[in-house]
Amino acid sequence: MFKLFGYGCVLAGVVACEAAEKPKDFRLEIEPQILTSAPVLVTVRLTQDDGAVTASTREHKFAIEPAQLATITPKGELSCQSSGDGNVKLTIGEHSRSAPIRCRLVEKVDASNVGRVELTAGPFRPKVRVLGAKGVELSDVDLTLTSRNSGVLFPRGAELVPKSVGNATILARAGQASQEFKVDVVRKLTPEALPIDQNRKIHFSLENGKYELRVVLPQEKKLNVEWRGAPYCNYAAVAKEHVSTCVLRTKGGAVFDNPAFLLAGSTDVSTEGVSIYEVP
Repeated sequence: MFKLFGYGCVLAGVVACEAAEKPKDFRLEIEPQILTSAPVLVTVRLTQDDGAVTASTREHKFAIEPAQLATITPKGELSCQSSGDGNVKLTIGEHSRSAPIRCRLVEKVDASNVGRVELTAGPFRPKVRVLGAKGVELSDVDLTLTSRNSGVLFPRGAELVPKSVGNATILARAGQASQEFKVDVVRKLTPEALPIDQNRKIHFSLENGKYELRVVLPQEKKLNVEWRGAPYCNYAAVAKEHVSTCVLRTKGGAVFDNPAFLLAGSTDVSTEGVSIYEVP
């Protein structure tokens, strides 16, 4: 003989317990996505005749479909064996219920350095891939982004939001896999182009900070850049694409050859192919 106490069974098998516990209804609860092979608990929520809802503490005879997707113990400890979708099922008395299983066994997070993003361009989604066995991409896996420099760049769901000029390191994590990547936030400026030296040169007035002046020409030409307040940054070279960077300790500016004068001897003030950024 055996004795039944509430929802627990003493000296009884699973079948006897099933017969002893006949709730009005029940449901199965499981994590929406399982990212590792570590066991997760399938909870059986019992609804009694009086409406009370409790979590079952005894053993049950679960079934997995497809069977090769995962294993489960009578206590409800489910372990994914491969990536895929399926169901866990249980029958108690006259009621049969199921819950979806979404196994996504993550082996690697693949994230490359983003490079530059423009401050005013707004939120963006970084290119991060979550990979499973044999490098198969798990495109629907929930990814967590964390910023080590939230004053520069902070996460908002699956997106990153630029906040200020600077360098940021982002940690991308899925399950037990993670990888860091870097992002540089820059700010494009539109200072007034002041013509000087009979329109043969252009002057950008700038506050203190670090700047990058870029001039792209359709053909190779010698370009001179004079950094006002920081002569050690002055630049001169023959190329189609010119890049000059400088840290201004005080208010100053950049004086450079007018592209229109360089290319055609024109005194029209042209900033075609010219861009200047505040950079980290």
